[in-house]
Amino acid sequence: MSRSPMRELRKSRNRTQALAVAELTALADRLAAERRVTKKPTFTVRQMSKWESETKPRPYPHPDTRVVLEAYFHRSVEELGLCGGITGANASEAPSVPVVTPIPLIEQSVSAVPLLAGRGGDQDPPPWLAQTTTGAANSTDWKIAEDEVDLLREAADDMDAQDQQFGGGRLWRPTRAHLLWVHHMIDRGIYDDQLGQQLHALAGKFTTSLGWFSYDAGLHTQARQYFSEALNAAMLTGDDALASRTLSNMARQAVDLNKGREAVRFARLAQTHSGMWNAPTRVTALLSIREAQGHARVGDAFSCEAAIKRAWTEWERGTDDRDPDWTTFLNLAELTCLEGMCRLDLGQTARAQKLLAKSEQLQDVAHSRNRGMCLGRLSTAAIGAGDIEHSIDATTKAIELIRTGMSSTRAVEQLKIIHDGLVPHHRARGVGDLLEEIRAAVA
Repeated sequence: MSRSPMRELRKSRNRTQALAVAELTALADRLAAERRVTKKPTFTVRQMSKWESETKPRPYPHPDTRVVLEAYFHRSVEELGLCGGITGANASEAPSVPVVTPIPLIEQSVSAVPLLAGRGGDQDPPPWLAQTTTGAANSTDWKIAEDEVDLLREAADDMDAQDQQFGGGRLWRPTRAHLLWVHHMIDRGIYDDQLGQQLHALAGKFTTSLGWFSYDAGLHTQARQYFSEALNAAMLTGDDALASRTLSNMARQAVDLNKGREAVRFARLAQTHSGMWNAPTRVTALLSIREAQGHARVGDAFSCEAAIKRAWTEWERGTDDRDPDWTTFLNLAELTCLEGMCRLDLGQTARAQKLLAKSEQLQDVAHSRNRGMCLGRLSTAAIGAGDIEHSIDATTKAIELIRTGMSSTRAVEQLKIIHDGLVPHHRARGVGDLLEEIRAAVA
């Protein structure tokens, strides 16, 4: 009998075999998409039980499987206890020395993330840190101060707030610079364990925000890379709150990419993670409506209705002191809008128009980007219902928001959809002029 390092590590992270298999499968999907493995391996609870067996020999994994296991556990397969008892054809695959192949962090694999390629100046600190850090980065005794971390955390919060009001189109560049500097602090600085945990949590926050800003800017490939990076960091550090947030973002993007089933899978995995940290009801409400959007995109009205009902039930339980800042946008106006978007995807145009009109009236100036998205969907719903007058009104308001500084590419793309929907009605009063305005706004 022999202890199983893999089982002990899994349990230390509070993971069941089923949850670990689900996370390994999701990680394998991303690594295959990024061509870091030649063929996507499969994972099952039965296979996990064999690897965690207390009886040797344990099966030695295939090379692609090893890459995923080592990335997930941040340990070599030898350290996971899978190096003993190698026989037959697998014997030639056993490495002679331990090999650790974690998913690279951003600063370790610049070539894997095109947005990070560029001049060396990208590594410079943000201007507001220059006075306090000049020469520090090249010093062998660069001690990180708590006030630096606090400033960066406030910057991250400010960027998230700006995204809600103006969109993320102009935010991904400064966010990338901040993230690179945080990684530089982690790699080169001196700090205690407590401050180190704060730095890693901050890096995760910047990374998932950067994914969201890239998504809002229409940079979908880069967004998926950053989300993958953030989710990997969450798995390695056991940060279930970061995993919940990132998977929620991934579910939303999947809907826009017309990958409804993937959105449902991401949302459900996020719900599993939310249970691991006993998330408050605002989180569970958000994840339920994300699942509903996935069901709506594939036309599953029954499952969508059930998820919408869960979202409203959780939301109506009220706020909590534990609500994370990334759920504060989910007010009455936004949840109403998200339900309206579900109804629109299900083809329930009249009901969608009513909900989206109500949401637009409830939106405030602090959530202008969300109001712009709502107006775009409202216009589309009105076209579907044959209400061209209200479509013109909603579109005119959306264009005005873009002209006054909203930088969401998603909102611009919605205008293109509206344009195509209005073309058949070009002879109706006001439509011809509006089509010209749309073309000017999206040019």
